[in-house]
Formats: sequence, C-alpha cells, structure tokens
Amino acid sequence: MEAGHWPDEAVQFRSCRSVDEQAALLDTWNQSYCQLSRGLFDGSVTWFMAGAVKVLVEKLNRTVYQRGHVDGNKFAVGIPFHLEGHALLSGQTSHLDALHVFSGKDGFEFLSPDQHVFVNLEIEPAAVADPATRAQLDSIVARIGVKAGVVNIAPMRLEPFREVLRILLDSVASAPRVLREHESAVSFEKSIVYGLSDALHDFPDITQQERGEARIARSWQLVRSVRDIVEGAPDCPLSVAELCARMHASRRTLQYAFEETTGISPLAYMRAVRLARVRKDLVHAATVTEVATRWGFWHFGNFANEYREQYGELPSETWRRNRAQAAS
Repeated sequence: MEAGHWPDEAVQFRSCRSVDEQAALLDTWNQSYCQLSRGLFDGSVTWFMAGAVKVLVEKLNRTVYQRGHVDGNKFAVGIPFHLEGHALLSGQTSHLDALHVFSGKDGFEFLSPDQHVFVNLEIEPAAVADPATRAQLDSIVARIGVKAGVVNIAPMRLEPFREVLRILLDSVASAPRVLREHESAVSFEKSIVYGLSDALHDFPDITQQERGEARIARSWQLVRSVRDIVEGAPDCPLSVAELCARMHASRRTLQYAFEETTGISPLAYMRAVRLARVRKDLVHAATVTEVATRWGFWHFGNFANEYREQYGELPSETWRRNRAQAAS
C-alpha cells in the first residue's frame, strides 16, 4: 500500500495491491473482500471529510465479492462513475444509472465487476450542521436508507448529481485546505444532501405528494416568502433544491411564480444574492476561494465568470482592491 502525493493532509490516498488492504480502508463499513477474477489486483481509495460527509472514491480492477455492515449511525450511498461487467447489490442488478445504498440494518453483499469506480458517500445525519439540511437528509434516509439495495434513477436525474460530485472533487483536489473552514464544510454538506434530493425527485414519496396539495397557490405570496428566506436569513440557501425543501414547494411552482412576478428564474435570483454575499465578504476575506466555497461556488472557473458578468471585474480584483484599501 503506497501513499499518493496530495497537496494537503486533508485528502488521503492509498493504492492497494490486495483486496484485504482495500477493505480495511473502509473501516466503518466492517467489510470483507474476496477477489473472484484472476489477475494482479490494482485498487485505490481516496478519501476526505467535509463536515458530516466522508467521501470515498474507490477503484477496483477485479471482480470482488464484498460483504459488509455500515455502522448504524451512518447513511452510506454509492454513485457509480464506471461500472463495466456483471454486478449485483444485495441480489439486485447493479448498473450505472442507480444509487447504491450500502447502509441498513441487515448489511450488504456486493458483487462488483472488473471495472469499477464508485464515489461513496458516508454521512452521519446527527452531525450535519444545518438543521434544515439535516431534516432533508433524514427524509432521504427514511425513503431509501432502511436497507441496502439498488435505487433506480432516471439518467437525466443522476447525471447532474454526478456532475455536482465531479465539481466538488475537482475543487477539493485543487484547494483541499477549504475543508478546514466550517462554512465551506457546511456548504459541502448542503451540496451533497440537496444534490441527492434532486436526484430522487421522481422517486415515489407520499409525503411529498401530500405537501404538494397544501402548497401556496398565489405566486406573489410565494415569492415574498422566498425573498424573506433568501435575503433576510444569515444562512442563504445555496441551491434551488435547498430552497424547495425549505419552502415545501416544487421546482416547477417556484419557477412559475418567479417568472410570472419577477421575470427571472429562482436560480438566477439566488445566484445574484449569493454573488452579492461573496462581494460583501471579500472585504475581510483571507482568500477568494474561502468565500466562494462558503457560498456554494465550487466550480472556480464558472464562479469567476459569473462574478465578472455580475460586477464587471474578477473576484480576485475585488479582493486585491479591498486589501490595498485596508493597508492604506
């Protein structure tokens, strides 16, 4: 087992030459691995903590029969990025367009194929910082986390969540020190939980249907309520999914209400508010990255472009000007 070279100790990497070495790295999963296909095993695990979320990126190059039992206080779900060959999770066909739930009181059995790259999310619900995010996660766990298995998701729902994960992983790899900041960790938790919520949008849920019947019909009342939350609260929602959860309103309802009354989408409105918060915080910020991640901007290139489109200058220019003014 060899340590990889990462720019910060917050992110850990291990390459493994045996399945036993690899199984031991997922310590709270209580796993045993058995390699079934022939050939030299070449696997790896990359992992880091972001608040209550532990991210484990696992790569395997051989068919492995896995058995495990995730600790009872954790919710664990895997998102396949590469899955080639016959695979089963707790007797259900494993495939690329599915969430793979590994937590649950009865444990799991997973036959993983030769070509296997998973991003596994291990979350401790009780440790999630934001109460609304914690409640949303509890709802997700109640829906899909009771027992291990495959949750089939429409590709149009799952692929956007994969893209969220790609952006988060790339951002952490380029700036791992942001994980040490509490606000960035909270932002990361929200990105994960509400990304999952969006992916599960069409998954059957009677509670959501009942809430839908009680939603406010008049657009202006809804928009006023949204404005109170977004502009008045210190913890501005970082995504439309989070806003939907707080309002108990569907994305479609919000879209219609905003377009009818303001002429812009909820996404455009929230982006403007978050960029304004960034601009304000840049006055006393140590780094631009710190503030960007605090407000949910994890794709730094897109963030810089959006900021420049909004304010006619790059965030780095704002930051340097503020520092120069403070020093004078």
